[in-house]
Amino acid sequence: MSAEVLAAAIAIAFLAAACESLTAFGFALVMVPLLSLAWEVKPAVVTSTILGTALLLPLLYEVRGHVQPGRVAPLLLGSFTGVPAGVIILDRIDATALEIVVASVVIVAGLAVYLSPQLTLSRPLAPLSFLIGAMSGALRAATSMGGPPAVLYVLTFEHEVERFRATLLALFVPSSLLTIAGLAIAGRISGDVLLAVATGLPAVALGALVGRWARGRASQSVFRLAVLALLFASSGAVLASASGALS
Repeated sequence: MSAEVLAAAIAIAFLAAACESLTAFGFALVMVPLLSLAWEVKPAVVTSTILGTALLLPLLYEVRGHVQPGRVAPLLLGSFTGVPAGVIILDRIDATALEIVVASVVIVAGLAVYLSPQLTLSRPLAPLSFLIGAMSGALRAATSMGGPPAVLYVLTFEHEVERFRATLLALFVPSSLLTIAGLAIAGRISGDVLLAVATGLPAVALGALVGRWARGRASQSVFRLAVLALLFASSGAVLASASGALS
């Protein structure tokens, strides 16, 4: 692994952690497409999954008192069924095709999260929760980006910020831990990935602190617009690169 890739991983991990700390989602949406510009997409996905999980653990501890197990359980059960399928997809899909999938997921997810109508449910529906959880688990394992389906769904019934963050984090942490185990079994956690994780961890910690500071002071709408612009720009670059590889 080159010094340039390590430097990119550190800078991108900081930015992604700040986004995740502020909003409770978005780490992989920032990390994977940007890191894919400097590195191969598959190790970028695995690195994002491990670093993102390290960030989620203290965030979940912060909001543990707001977790409602009855609302999380169907989502979590669904995610456990989706993770194995996602690991198989990551292991077998062509790298260029995965780049296109990653970039497309980011673009669609960005539009959905930031521009979707404000749908409302009075309470979560168990069958729908299971389905959304399965989609989230499969996407998390295959692309490290399992957040958007769960974010959109939880937004429909949970409007209090801390409970919203708590529900997402209580879903993402166990799902991410299972994903890491699956990636290890599939042989996807290489020495280069571990090196990128080790060098990126301090940046993740610093980014989390910055995001926590900004949470109480910055306008989330402005921050989200900036992240959205970055997501579209990076995903467009990934698509252009992948299209060039196919031609």
